[in-house]
Amino acid sequence: MATQAEDELVAQAFSADKHEDLARAIEKLSPEEAEFFVQKLEAALRKRKIQLYGYLAAAFLGLATMLGGLVYVGTHEGFTGWVFLLPFAMIGLVLWVFGKWADRAGAKAVPGLPPKPSPKP
Repeated sequence: MATQAEDELVAQAFSADKHEDLARAIEKLSPEEAEFFVQKLEAALRKRKIQLYGYLAAAFLGLATMLGGLVYVGTHEGFTGWVFLLPFAMIGLVLWVFGKWADRAGAKAVPGLPPKPSPKP
């Protein structure tokens, strides 16, 4: 499924069963259109790469803060249950920041296609 920042042709590049159709479609493009498509594909790949790093960072940060929370609970007396809200807040913050970063990277200005030459009379 294509997102707003990706067009349908770029989204097909991530579907393994549509690679042959995509290769045939690219062969029919002019050099300018192929360059435009490559730039859009690179932007989509950059966006997905940033998202992946965000998921990994959130997972490791969540694990670290959860272990830190367990250490805190074990070393302090009284009600310390609030400390287990911090890992989820940190995960949410990291996912939000990386999501905004990925949206900006995926929507970078790709120059438009050159205008089609008009037929000469």
